[in-house]
Amino acid sequence: MAPAAKGQGVGVASQVMFCCATNGWMRPRLAPAGDRIAAVRWHDGAANVWIGTTGAPLRLATDLRPWHLRDYHWGANGRGLILVLGPAGSEASWLAWLDLRSGAMARLTPEHVADAQYVGQVDGDKPTVLIAVRHLDAAGFELQAVASTGAVVAQWQGPGKPVSRWLATGTQALAVCAAANTCTWWHGRLPEPSWSPVAEMPAVDCQVSRPVAFSADGRTLFAKSSVGRDTVALVQMAPPSWAPVVVSASERFDIVSVLASPEGLGPDLVTTTDPGTPQSALSAAAQSDLSRLRQIAAGAPARVLGRNETHCLAEICYPVGGPSYVTFSRATDAASKQMVRYTRLDKVRIQPRDPFTYRAKDGRLITGFLTRPAGPPPWPTVLVIHGGPWSADMAGMDWRTQLLAAAGLCCVQVNFRGSRGFGKEFRDAGDQQWSLAMQEDLVDALRCAPVADVVNPDRIAAFGHGYGGYAALMMATQRDVPLSCVVSASAPTDLVRYVGSLMSSGSASAAEYARRIGHPFDDRRQLIATSPVNRAKQITVPVRLFHGGQDARVPVSHATMFADAVRCNGGRCELTVYPDEGHQYTRPQNIADFGAKCQDFLLRQLGR
Repeated sequence: MAPAAKGQGVGVASQVMFCCATNGWMRPRLAPAGDRIAAVRWHDGAANVWIGTTGAPLRLATDLRPWHLRDYHWGANGRGLILVLGPAGSEASWLAWLDLRSGAMARLTPEHVADAQYVGQVDGDKPTVLIAVRHLDAAGFELQAVASTGAVVAQWQGPGKPVSRWLATGTQALAVCAAANTCTWWHGRLPEPSWSPVAEMPAVDCQVSRPVAFSADGRTLFAKSSVGRDTVALVQMAPPSWAPVVVSASERFDIVSVLASPEGLGPDLVTTTDPGTPQSALSAAAQSDLSRLRQIAAGAPARVLGRNETHCLAEICYPVGGPSYVTFSRATDAASKQMVRYTRLDKVRIQPRDPFTYRAKDGRLITGFLTRPAGPPPWPTVLVIHGGPWSADMAGMDWRTQLLAAAGLCCVQVNFRGSRGFGKEFRDAGDQQWSLAMQEDLVDALRCAPVADVVNPDRIAAFGHGYGGYAALMMATQRDVPLSCVVSASAPTDLVRYVGSLMSSGSASAAEYARRIGHPFDDRRQLIATSPVNRAKQITVPVRLFHGGQDARVPVSHATMFADAVRCNGGRCELTVYPDEGHQYTRPQNIADFGAKCQDFLLRQLGR
């Protein structure tokens, strides 16, 4: 590690970065017309929405202090916002309409509704919002058309089976019904649907295949689908056969998001997990937008986030200051001022984050990212493990690794088997492999040439949230690559109890998640052996735990019981509980505290 005085100076900079994680602008959305945008920023202890244009500062549009903002959408006419809200610690949601002229907010879902989803909108003389509603005594969602006042204009039941997801316009709807081993998509014409199946797929494709949009003329359905192939492709389907035709696909990388043409020609801009070419155009207009963005970015990594007929919204990651949001004209070179994603970083240089590949023990090709600090190697290193575990580390700046690199620590991120975005076979290879083959991939990453050549083998830590926190704890039980310390946040530590709670929730997605971990009875021995609470005696390095007191997904007792087990076996474990947080930490003061404590712990344990 650098000398104390220098290290302290760098540490202050990285503390600022953690504070910036929620103090800057988040989740910007371009209005349906013009250069107006909305974005999220914290105000008075809550995430709130702000509205503005390229020529004027954004103004506060909401006061959401009693609630947690999960998502939001522009009204089709640009006069209001649809807010997706919910209580902290719960995953259930309800919707509200915010009138931007009066500031009045009307609830779109009744108080007694158990959960709700945003589906879409129908524009016209009397615009309506399409929402999916699940009642307290129901297993699935029904579709409703609701006025901005909250009055229900129309409602539709699904095809006699619990519906988990809807796609709808004013003239037709698609209902997704998931069963134990299959998933069926049903199509119907509104207002009086006569349901007919248009696609049936095995369970292995259900989680990643989903409808995206109907074409403007209503004749074509666009969807992301992995049916009949390994990776997720963009396909189009049309009656009477509804046979899928591939529009865009990659042999190794999944399509993760799609942007539709503002001119109504269907999806024409796709984003994939390919670190070399993360975004691709499918039309001349989309290619022109990407070319214009490259000129504005001047070589910095950039991506389009949204478009309307006249403007684009983009994120540009500048070498100094990191990510900023800009809007630019689709016809001229005019671009807005930058909206900084992380405040107080305008003079901080972003460290390189380079992709690397290696072969696992069984020959499987694994990808990852290496974020290098300043100065020559070898460096103290942190293995930063993503959560899920079905999520993935994507191309682009990661603020967590940047703050650690600013403190002089090299960061290694790995898309181990089980990560999503690299095909079904790669994802399914992680089934029931918690702390088995998935952990071996992490060990192999630390031993592969691109990493081993630059890390200090005597100064390695593991850090993660959720599954990443679990894997970090289990990494401390192996001896092939000894660790110096572990930071774990919101981690399940008793897999038998964790899987049991998932299966008892009644949620189809939770049951699928549990199946991929292991059965609480059939696989009980393996789950016990791969639970950190049962391996506490083997964890001899210092452990720093964090947890949300309102975590409904992984109750805080997972952290308290593990901490007690470590201490009872003579180990060193410190636990911080944030009483007002759920599974994800959202409050700026807690994120700042979490960052400062993580940094202080890692610098003390990895110092030299």
